[in-house]
Amino acid sequence: MSGFIDHSASEASGSESEEDEVQGQPKKKASSGSRSGSGSSSSSGDSSEEEGDDAGVVEDLIDDNPIEEEVSDAEDSDTEIGKRKKHSDEDDLEEDDFALIEENLGIKVKRNKRKRIKVMSDDDDSDQEVSNENEADAVANELFDDDDEEMPLADQDESSQQSGKPAADVADTYGDLDESEESDPDDFIVDEEGQPISRGKKKRTVVHTDKALQEAQDVFGVDFDFNDFDDYGSNYEDEEEEEEEYEDDEIDGEPGARKKRVRHSKRTIFEVFEPSELERGHMTDVDQEIRNADIPERFHLRTIKVTPANSQELQDEAEWIFTHAFSKASFSNQEVLAEDRKDMRVIIKKINSALDFLRNQQLEVPFINFYRKEYVQQELEIRDLWKIWQWDEKWAQLRARKHNLIKLMERMQQYQFDQNSNPDVIMPSHLRPLTQDDIDRVRLAETTEEYWDCHNHFMLYYSKDIQPMKDAEKKKKEEKSTEGKEQGGDDSKAEKEDGEEDEEVVVDKPADEELPQDTLKYARGRNSGYYICIQNGLADFAKKFGLSPEQFADNLKDNYQKHEVEQYPVGPEELANEFVGPQFESAREVLNGARHLVSMQIAYDPVVRKCVRTAFRERAVLKVTPTKKGKKEIDESHQCYSMKYLINKPISDLKNEDFLKLYQASEEDLLTIEIRMGEPTGSTTYLEEIHSLFHRDEYSAIVEAWNDQRKLALERALSKSLYPQMEKELKLCLLQESKDGILRSCCDKLRSCIRVAPYQAMKEFDDEDEDFDTSKGLRIMSVAYRNERDVAGFTCILDGDGEVTDFLRLPHILKRKNPNAPEIRQDKENELVKLKEFIMEKKPHVIAVAGESRDALDIQYDILNLLNQLEEEHQFPKIYVELIDNEPSSVYAASKKSAQDFPEYPEMLREAISIARRLRDPLVELSQLCNQDEDLLCIHFHPMQSELTKETLLSALYLEFVNVVNEVGVDINEALAHPYKAGLLQFVCGLGPRKAAYILKRVKSQKRLENRSQLVMHCHLGPKVFINCAGFIKIDTTSFGDSTEEYTDVLDASRVHPETYEWARKMAIDALEYDDMADDANPAAALEEILEKPERLRDLDLEAFSVELDRQGYGQKLTTLYDIRAELNCRYKDTRITYKTIEMVERFNMLSKETPATLYIGKLVLCRVTNIARKKPQGQQLDEANPERSEDTGLWVCPFCRKDDFSEISEVWSHFDAGSCLGTAIGVRVRLENNLSGFIHTKNLSDKEVRNPEERVKPGMTLHARILKVDIEKFQVDLTCKTSDLLDKEDRLRPPKDHFYDFEAEDSDVKTDEKKAKGKKRVAFIKRVIAHPCFHNVGYKECETLLNNLGEGDCVIRPSSKGPDRLTLAWKLAPEIYSHVDIKEEGKENSFSLGKTLFIGNEEFEDLDEIISRYLNPMAALAREIQSYKYFVEDSGAGNREIMDQKVYEEKKKAPARIPYFFSTSKELPGKFMLSYMPRSKTVHEFVTVTHEGLRFRGQVFPTLNTLVKWFKEHFRDPIPQKLVTPSHATPRMGPPAFRTPGRTPSHTPGRTPGRTPGATPAAYSTARGGSSYPYGTPQATPMMTPAYHTTPGGVSGTPAYRATPRQGSVYPPGSMAAPKGTPRVGGTPRSGQTPRISGQTPRISGQTPRSGQTPRISGQTPRSGQTPVIGGQTPRQAGTTPQYTGSSSRPHVAPRTNSDTDWGKMAIMWAKEQKQKKRERGEGTPSYHEK
Repeated sequence: MSGFIDHSASEASGSESEEDEVQGQPKKKASSGSRSGSGSSSSSGDSSEEEGDDAGVVEDLIDDNPIEEEVSDAEDSDTEIGKRKKHSDEDDLEEDDFALIEENLGIKVKRNKRKRIKVMSDDDDSDQEVSNENEADAVANELFDDDDEEMPLADQDESSQQSGKPAADVADTYGDLDESEESDPDDFIVDEEGQPISRGKKKRTVVHTDKALQEAQDVFGVDFDFNDFDDYGSNYEDEEEEEEEYEDDEIDGEPGARKKRVRHSKRTIFEVFEPSELERGHMTDVDQEIRNADIPERFHLRTIKVTPANSQELQDEAEWIFTHAFSKASFSNQEVLAEDRKDMRVIIKKINSALDFLRNQQLEVPFINFYRKEYVQQELEIRDLWKIWQWDEKWAQLRARKHNLIKLMERMQQYQFDQNSNPDVIMPSHLRPLTQDDIDRVRLAETTEEYWDCHNHFMLYYSKDIQPMKDAEKKKKEEKSTEGKEQGGDDSKAEKEDGEEDEEVVVDKPADEELPQDTLKYARGRNSGYYICIQNGLADFAKKFGLSPEQFADNLKDNYQKHEVEQYPVGPEELANEFVGPQFESAREVLNGARHLVSMQIAYDPVVRKCVRTAFRERAVLKVTPTKKGKKEIDESHQCYSMKYLINKPISDLKNEDFLKLYQASEEDLLTIEIRMGEPTGSTTYLEEIHSLFHRDEYSAIVEAWNDQRKLALERALSKSLYPQMEKELKLCLLQESKDGILRSCCDKLRSCIRVAPYQAMKEFDDEDEDFDTSKGLRIMSVAYRNERDVAGFTCILDGDGEVTDFLRLPHILKRKNPNAPEIRQDKENELVKLKEFIMEKKPHVIAVAGESRDALDIQYDILNLLNQLEEEHQFPKIYVELIDNEPSSVYAASKKSAQDFPEYPEMLREAISIARRLRDPLVELSQLCNQDEDLLCIHFHPMQSELTKETLLSALYLEFVNVVNEVGVDINEALAHPYKAGLLQFVCGLGPRKAAYILKRVKSQKRLENRSQLVMHCHLGPKVFINCAGFIKIDTTSFGDSTEEYTDVLDASRVHPETYEWARKMAIDALEYDDMADDANPAAALEEILEKPERLRDLDLEAFSVELDRQGYGQKLTTLYDIRAELNCRYKDTRITYKTIEMVERFNMLSKETPATLYIGKLVLCRVTNIARKKPQGQQLDEANPERSEDTGLWVCPFCRKDDFSEISEVWSHFDAGSCLGTAIGVRVRLENNLSGFIHTKNLSDKEVRNPEERVKPGMTLHARILKVDIEKFQVDLTCKTSDLLDKEDRLRPPKDHFYDFEAEDSDVKTDEKKAKGKKRVAFIKRVIAHPCFHNVGYKECETLLNNLGEGDCVIRPSSKGPDRLTLAWKLAPEIYSHVDIKEEGKENSFSLGKTLFIGNEEFEDLDEIISRYLNPMAALAREIQSYKYFVEDSGAGNREIMDQKVYEEKKKAPARIPYFFSTSKELPGKFMLSYMPRSKTVHEFVTVTHEGLRFRGQVFPTLNTLVKWFKEHFRDPIPQKLVTPSHATPRMGPPAFRTPGRTPSHTPGRTPGRTPGATPAAYSTARGGSSYPYGTPQATPMMTPAYHTTPGGVSGTPAYRATPRQGSVYPPGSMAAPKGTPRVGGTPRSGQTPRISGQTPRISGQTPRSGQTPRISGQTPRSGQTPVIGGQTPRQAGTTPQYTGSSSRPHVAPRTNSDTDWGKMAIMWAKEQKQKKRERGEGTPSYHEK
């Protein structure tokens, strides 16, 4: 590879002056020899052959570093290794030849060199065989005729003398080689024994001046200096050819026969380097084409090339650009894009002129702006010209698309004509002829949207015909070809045309950045809805709507009913029946299809779309609503906070990048953006407006029906197609406008940086002082550092040319001067001493400090102190210390380019160098970031610049460089002398990175550029590129002095363009009043004289000169003449802004890294408390101090610092006198996250009064606060952390909300969210540490998810939300039915462990295993027993009563004599099973509870299901216990007037007829949901529990209190099946507030009748005063009165308002007897059932 590089480098140098050289073949020989030692070339004469041999030998023997080259030989290609081995094998055969050479030279020659001599002889293509001996003699005599062993041939003349050849011959031989590539016999070096030192296959090319990089090149053979390959260009094609080498030998005994040796293929740069490396180094074919082309490089790089145009096209384009680029207002309010324009006709004319310069004369924008001012200014500035350049590309793109579409439409038109030319064939009804109006509409399309409208309209009707059209054309072409062959004619031209047409049938698709088209999703496939309607004949139906799409479009365009609606005589419903078929099976479907067809045709009509688009954009309003995610994440620190809710906001009210912010939030799923057609309040909708244009004013049923169908079709066209598409288009336009505004802001910021002139020396420097002389430029010192304390800072000094002369490491630059640690203080002082000595020695004119952070102020302060000391001690002049933004410098320091420029310097030192150069010339320094790595994009220009594409942003930023660089000019010789300035040349008008690198390489070979004409002579620039760039390349002719023999023109150092040199000379001669017609007239001398006396130019009449030029055909040149005069007054005057010291606001933003958008009053921030701010008392305050004595401790308290440990008041005064009083606490000092200091006043700490801040905050504590004030001078903010300010419910401090903010929607969402949160609010459980296989740290929902995958009876134990001392046992009763049991823990070690004792209710367990085995497993067994019972219904809908009613009813219907019953699960009451049965005509539903003791039913517990069923069959007629509601304040009363006494239940009391068996003992009643049911007068003390009963004297005690059974359903039989085991025991008195009430019910007492000697009494607690039990829902009218009863003379004893017990037993006996008597009278054995 290394050999290839050297070959290419020398070949490139030798081929760069092809016009001047004619030695092409010898050059190739030389390069081939340097690569492989052999070559094949033909020469026309012996002299040429000898020269070629010389070139080959010298190239082979050149070796700058032979020892190092031996390493590279090992890396040569396999072919070269093969050759070397073959030649080494032949050394023994040619020993005599080497002996002859040694004899002639007097030295010993190494034998392995023979191969080079032989190869040189092989280059001869003649048939004559040359002997090896003659070859050796010839080469020795040619090269080594001098006996000097070491010949110092440093130049070409010396080389030619020692080789015995004239210098001219040597120059002819080696062509245009650079000095570093020329042959040097001095490279033939021998060792101490006289032996030549062997060399590698290639010569060493020294490219890098840096030692380390050059060493890397020598070792690895590749230097990666891609500029060396720029000249390969037209030569590397030759290397792809294969060489054929021959040697004379005898073949098969035939002398003179030539034997073909080996064909070697040469490696090209495309094989050596990766494509990305080639592209990076501009070494591709395209790059070479750009270098060679005589057009500006930016013209060549444009996507759509610049083409010439006639005057009419230029006029049309100028009007189009003016309409869309200059006069069209933006949809949103873009402040940076706002422009004021003048007369339209003048601007169009100047746009026309600019387009003519661009397209026809290929003049680039800077040239037009500077040298064609008369044609574009004052109306058009340079940015306007670039806009014309950009819109010219859009015009060309639109024009090309229109041209292609028109050709396609013309071909389709011809296809339709061919297909329907037969008059006997009827055209299909759906076929729409393609007319000339359609084609003209495409021609008149002025925007991309209008073009796509025409394109989509065409595709809607004809997309299915494109392929048949191509097939027909192909068939037609084949027929023509056949006819042509038969006739013997040449049809190649016709085939070519047809082929071209085939290639153009490409369906154009819109790019995403142009239009996010929803293109023809209905019409793309044959199975789409549109074509299904067409295929089923609905096109005929669509025509009956009365107007064609084109007619409706005309009405809409003119906004009146230009075409009347034609009414079809048949109604749409009736007509639709005729189109009913397999695809459309009803008239309704036919109507839907027809409306779809009509809406599609209307929606895709270009005129309709244009009208709707205009109306939509005029009325468009914005609606913004947050998503669920956005409601949480968009807080007041979010950029969309003020636009979180928007309603009916006009798009014209959007400012700058507002829409882009909304779009970003919508992409993050935070907001939903809706743009809709705004409807003014009280006005008609747009649909109603356009419906009048598609409406027939008649009053008949048919007309009204058709009008409805037309309106529905229009509504579908608007809502389904037009409005969504217009919304997408408008969103894209708004997005593009926002991006354009951001792009302009980025360009403005860059322009403000690079348009700053170099720093100028202050007047304090005396020119006579040699130490501070500024004639050779300023010495600039800079300091760079990092915020990290362990990273050393650096300072460096640059000379007048910007080169580094010295530097100093500053490891302690950030340390404080007076810290507590003496070691740190000493380090800081020592470093300042070194810095002072460095300044005193280097004597800088100015010092720059990196603006990295606020520490820069401390560094600036320290340096200023040192300068003040030097002013006093050594009479230094005043030296300024400037703060410089270090962001570009830090980017450069971290770039690859800086590592190449300064490989031995650390990054901080490189940054310091960049800062100094930035102050010296910002344009030059920032141009270094314009490289292949695109480091310029690393600079932060705008907060939202990341939304721009890299290509768009980089291109716009580069144009700013182009503008400023051409304004300033580039000294190409300076760029050569100082490579860091070379980056400017690529921005010169007409050039680019490729042409600039080529020019620098060419100029480097000539040492310097001495006049502008050498750009053509030596750099080979074409006339167009030269005209563009010549005026912007300046040449300092005064620096040459007498060192050049070339002609130098003083105008080359000015902005005067070479095309106007004669005018400048004429002006100089006229100003000096010389006779330009005299023989001794010397215009050059006149120019030099006028430059010394520029005031003489003021007397010139430039207006008259301009008139004369215009008369001669040069046009209006008055502005140019004024510019020439100004340039002669001061050549290349720098027009950039003078450097100014940074202002306070800019300094604050630079050091704090904040902007007004990120740091503002009212912003919520986090801060860390550093200390308490105190104010020490002054003398008068101390005198007036009044110490206080603490009442609690009795000690004295300082009234200022609040210290409270003084036992005597005298100690307080001593405290004052000693100065140990810290003073009154006035606030808290804090530090923000951005390192700004903050202060919170005591009054702003809390809404409550705070006397001592230390009671509320401590150092190190983090606080939330709001900014009240920003002090940019002190870098401090005032804060408040009061709760009222943080909440800011009145929006005093929060960012202001938009004028169209939707507060109603926000309030509604807040209320809805609060309601949902309140409904879903659950106490979060605490995760527990319990080791048990059934325990899981999950919540309620997760628990049920786990149970869903388990079997019936399995359980999950989880933490309870009731607290850390609770667990929940959840077990699966049935599919999707889970029961949750509360477990209480006691004896816990901590909140996370399991309690030692567990309780479920009142039952105690030791651990979880016991609960599962003794509590859960029995319940699971009982549940499985019920589910396996024969009358269990699985598909009951989890206890759905309607399903069970139907099930029981069906069974009852089958066997009316039977009483069917079924069990089913209950999802509403987990843990219970529903028992449904039908004793007569109504279904009764009761519940069976599963407990670990058994099945509880009607207050009794049964061990098995069979015992429960058996008991149920015997007692189902017993009354069902009823739950009685207890009022909070009531007096017992035996019911309202409808209430009856026991035994006399009226028939009109539904569901309350008691069934009572005499002698039954009263028992507890069961309720539906597990609550207790109490008898009359018994208070409900505790829910879900059955109260205890007491007995009358002589009664049997010990009757248990049963748990309640649920009450469910609307029908209850009056009989009770409860059979308590004993009589109730004596209970207490009723408590207040817990008195039961039975409202509107017949009193019933369930249970067994007491046996002899037993009086059943249902006890309750005796009501207290004012809280007497109420029966019947009414309270006695007076205290102590007896309640009144109706309907019976037999009344049970009711307790009076005293505390005595009620005789419920007697009442029950009386009621039971009455019931028994009633049964006997009716002759029934069972009671009747009544509905509740």
